[in-house]
Amino acid sequence: MAGLFSKGDAAAMFNHLKNKWVSFHNDPTEEGLIDTLFPMYHLREWIYQGRKSVYKSKSDDELTLEEGTDKKLWALPEYEIVKSLCNHSKHYKCDPGKNTVHSTVEVKGARAGLMRCGDSLGASYFLVDGRDIREIFAAIYSIYYGYFEAKTICSKK
Repeated sequence: MAGLFSKGDAAAMFNHLKNKWVSFHNDPTEEGLIDTLFPMYHLREWIYQGRKSVYKSKSDDELTLEEGTDKKLWALPEYEIVKSLCNHSKHYKCDPGKNTVHSTVEVKGARAGLMRCGDSLGASYFLVDGRDIREIFAAIYSIYYGYFEAKTICSKK
């Protein structure tokens, strides 16, 4: 059986990510960060199991929905950041030749410029190269969301 226990397809993994992402977005914690980071990076592999070389010579009009999603993610600078963070979190030492080392810092407590509507005064902010990681995750999540919206529309036809 493909998948992991009850997470047997990309839609199930997306629902898992959605729950983790909403929870982390509303209340950022270190545990929530790690729980969101892994599916944020690896869901792409559940959506498209092929290689870039399969679609590299195709025009955008010729791409399948899965190939187009893969291509969009790889073109997104935020996805490269999440890839680097995910790989660094899996290995004690990061290989600088293979992964960019990003400046990461946790800031505790509301700060002007960081605080968003709904954040508590005691919120934690996880910054990557000075950016709130929620912004980075949001860029990636919107591509996944678009993919599953398109899949839903296609399945209703």
